[in-house]
Parts: sequence; C-alpha cells; structure tokens
Amino acid sequence: MPIFLMIKKVSSALKEEKVFHKTNGNFIITRKTKVKIPKINNNIAYLTGVIAGDGSLIKSIRKKGGNHYVVTIYANSTDYLKYINEVIKKEFNIYGRITKDKRKKSTFWLTIRNAAIYHYFKVLDAKYTSDNLPSFTDSKDSLLENYLAGLIDTDGGVYKKRIQLKLKNKIIIQKIYECLIEMEMNANPPKINYTNSVPFYYIRFDNKLPLRLK
Repeated sequence: MPIFLMIKKVSSALKEEKVFHKTNGNFIITRKTKVKIPKINNNIAYLTGVIAGDGSLIKSIRKKGGNHYVVTIYANSTDYLKYINEVIKKEFNIYGRITKDKRKKSTFWLTIRNAAIYHYFKVLDAKYTSDNLPSFTDSKDSLLENYLAGLIDTDGGVYKKRIQLKLKNKIIIQKIYECLIEMEMNANPPKINYTNSVPFYYIRFDNKLPLRLK
C-alpha cells in the first residue's frame, strides 16, 4: 500500500472517530503526539505478526468523553519488549510503556496509547477481523516472511529445525499453510488438538524464517 494511501486511510478512520488531528507530510499530529506514518516494510510486517500473535487492539470509553485507543503486546521477557519498543520508536517516532503483571511472575506488556498507531494496525487488520491475512502478505516475499516471523516469535515454537504454529482460527491456519507450500517450507497439513476442550489447529514447517526472538 503506498504511503499516501495509508496516511489517508488512518486519517479517515480518525475523522470517523472524531479524533482531532491534522496531517503534515508523513506525520499525523494530534493534540498530544506527532506520529510518523511509515510505509509497510519488514519491521511493520513483523510488528503486525507480533500483534496478531500476542497483542491486542482495544478501544475503550474515556470518562471525560471520547475513547482510549491502545495497542498492547504481551511477553514473558522485558528484553524482548524493549526491543519491540525500539522498533516502534524507529517506525512511528514514539515509545510505548512496559509494565509488569503483578498477578503473574513472568508476564509483562508493552502499551502504546495512541489513536493513530491503533488505527494504523486496524487498517492492516492485524487481528484477523476479516478472516484474511494482511494484504501485504500477498506478494509472498520478505514482508510475508517477517510477518510470519512475528507471529512465530509470539505464538509459535521452534523444535530443532522445525517450527510449530498453533491457532484457534481454522481459516487463517489453512491460509498460512497454503502460503508455506508456495514458499517451499515443507509444511505439514493442519491438524487439530484440544486444550481444555477448545479446538486448536496447528502446522509444522521448516525453520527458514527471519526470527528475532526464538
């Protein structure tokens, strides 16, 4: 997606939500922040996979009116979240905040409270609301590889020279499998198992992705 079109889509979403803002080149400026809107590159593809795996996009009502727009990424390592925070800074010119879950020993999250960044990843459909992979993965190039790397680093596992990915979404796991076949990743067809009576679908394939954590 060309950068001007991404800026237009994010700006339109903000306008629809009645969020005050203005655009200046590749930046969207609100009352509190000036956010760079990046083109879709390998870092953005990776971050989209991370959010798809262990992230959330949450809109909640503010007591004073309007809404909070929050991107949250969960992990069991502050080092990894610090790395993700630096990628966020590089691409969007803004830092998030890392917090420890007091209820759990090794659970942390990175929170980015920003309407423009929230809508940026909503435009990319980072949470599969349409049961489709992000459109930038269609090219089957490094963008797809980095997207899958982000997904595996947060929601998958590596066993020797093979990767396992396990998801609840049967449609998405099938689409990922088809992509892996085209990429000659030696993928096994999706299988099903149950965790606490909930069906999950998993695939295994060769470890040939540019992983950044595992």
